[in-house]
Amino acid sequence: MSASRIQQLADEARYLLRGNPLMASTASLQRIATRNLLKRRFQYGCTLAAASKLTDCSAGAETLSRYFPDLADGGYTRLLELPPAIAEPVSSDPYRSSVLAAWMSGLARSLEWQAGGPDAQIVSGYLQSDLIASDLELERQPARRLSCGIGLVRIESLARSRVMQPLLRQCMPNYHGSNYPITDDAELDHIANHLERAFALIAELDMYGYQRLIAGLHTLHVGVRRESPCSFLSSNELPGSAIIVLSRERLRDGDHAATAAQLLHQAGHILLGFYTTSAAASLPGEFQYVSPYKEDLQTLESILHVVYTIPWECAFGMACLSNEVDPERRAWKTAFIITYAARQVPLIDIARKGIERLGGDVLLDLPDIAAIPSWSSRILFLVGQLLAEEPIAHRQAHFAERQRVLDRQAWDIGQMLLRGKEPVDPRMGRREIDDSGDNVNLWYDGKFHVIAKAADHAMGKDYGRYAETIRGYAPSEMEAM
Repeated sequence: MSASRIQQLADEARYLLRGNPLMASTASLQRIATRNLLKRRFQYGCTLAAASKLTDCSAGAETLSRYFPDLADGGYTRLLELPPAIAEPVSSDPYRSSVLAAWMSGLARSLEWQAGGPDAQIVSGYLQSDLIASDLELERQPARRLSCGIGLVRIESLARSRVMQPLLRQCMPNYHGSNYPITDDAELDHIANHLERAFALIAELDMYGYQRLIAGLHTLHVGVRRESPCSFLSSNELPGSAIIVLSRERLRDGDHAATAAQLLHQAGHILLGFYTTSAAASLPGEFQYVSPYKEDLQTLESILHVVYTIPWECAFGMACLSNEVDPERRAWKTAFIITYAARQVPLIDIARKGIERLGGDVLLDLPDIAAIPSWSSRILFLVGQLLAEEPIAHRQAHFAERQRVLDRQAWDIGQMLLRGKEPVDPRMGRREIDDSGDNVNLWYDGKFHVIAKAADHAMGKDYGRYAETIRGYAPSEMEAM
């Protein structure tokens, strides 16, 4: 591929990045932030009020309430009288603290565990002011701070916190606890330098994405993996923060573009989650959709998260290709983008169909999500232009990979049908289950499939065969999404 053509495609990717559908105005983002604050304030107030009614828990509830000015001094008992609020900057907003969110979530669960009446001893375990203060100190006094203002906290602090441990294990299921090597000062400096360069690259190529990233984050919990791949996690349970564990290989090779793309992927999850949780009308919660990235039926919101974040990551990766001077490195990055985007082929139509099925009230409250499938489709079209520039052998391998994605999607849908589920997919045509109930004849994307019921339903394990041959690719980076 010529240098001029690479630059042209990179410029087109940057243009698409500027059209990100959820990059609302500052006023819109402030409105969304305030709505999230009001929702969390009400939830936290109800939880504190319930805990305060238990013997030996009222003092602990009052102490915890002091982190939230409106709820202090018994304010949690007067929720309906609280004045309207305006969200503060994310760095100073207690309702965007991941530590306080984790402790409040634990307190809420402890109140729900006993249907006949909460156990004060269990509830008081989530009112330990010294432990809460210790966790919060780490968040508010990070070990390092990036030039953009985001703090870096060692991931080991999550492992020491009883309420943050589960979030760490979501990101790193095989974390070895106390036996895991501690991130030393030199490694922390290396991580900080790597992230500084990744953030600078985002600011250069996707300014709107950069602005939303630093507006939505105050803390990154960081560490080093001794093996590939890297681990990234954001969640509604981590408001204002994310977990990033970089592999030694990533730090050694200095692949700032890959880290930047994955940071924006997490920014997409944070932004979309922030947007949907602020809404008055919730997205439907029925599990009706099959995703090539997951092992069971998914909700529309889950589908939208994938359809929004992965194309964003792919577009940024394309925007970075013109900066890559090593032809071999650019070749495997190109192959990764094309292969990674292949699973979006059925998902974009699924997302579009799901949005068409929404009620009018939902779309009135969440108008921007309707644009996600079209934007993602434009990115997928651009990836198709990138594919058209590949050597013919590579194109054939990628087309075969795309067909495997579609065939596997048909197989997954067939397994759901044979288990009595009714997934929604606009590519699905006629289907008929035989009299034994063990086989289904299914038309999918114009191709006829005969699918037998499997003993186990392991999905998504055979994707990326072509990409596995590209140097530097780690299959679990795709499987972990």
